[in-house]
Amino acid sequence: MVPLKNNHQDFKPINKNSGYRERVRKLLTEVFSRVSFETDESISPSIDPVQVAASVESVMFERIGWSNTIKKAYYQSILFNLKDPKNPDLRRKVLLGEIKPETPVTVSAEEMASHRRQSENIQVQLKSLKRCMHDADEEEKATTDMFQCSQCCERKCSYYQMQTRSADESMTTYVTCCKCNKRWEV
Repeated sequence: MVPLKNNHQDFKPINKNSGYRERVRKLLTEVFSRVSFETDESISPSIDPVQVAASVESVMFERIGWSNTIKKAYYQSILFNLKDPKNPDLRRKVLLGEIKPETPVTVSAEEMASHRRQSENIQVQLKSLKRCMHDADEEEKATTDMFQCSQCCERKCSYYQMQTRSADESMTTYVTCCKCNKRWEV
């Protein structure tokens, strides 16, 4: 039996992340190579998509660090926004240098989204906010004849209570007349 040779000079550490980094660079190269087909602008032959992809990936690695499960999601978010077919402006601006390579790493996914997507997100947020405000108004108010409006003398009022002062003091009651919409607190 031949003894195993233990020569530390032959040992090269295998870096699992270098393969992932190469895949990221390859994807970025494909993304930036598509720009010339997506735009009517002429792209200067001096702009190399491979070089831009390498610089963006280097910044990603420098800022995000070695890839793990959580950080891969961050990498994928950036790649998704750069690959998004509805967001050719982002790719073009990064390729042409209008957006620096570190920008996709330092801004949020929402900021990288296309203008159309950003406006859709704002509409969804506004709609959700309106629904929450409407639901809160409807659920928290109770109707009673316990209060009388000083303006129209109607007894049908809605009210809700809220703790506005310290906990050892009583709650404030907010009353709204159902007929004339006059508001007051008790």
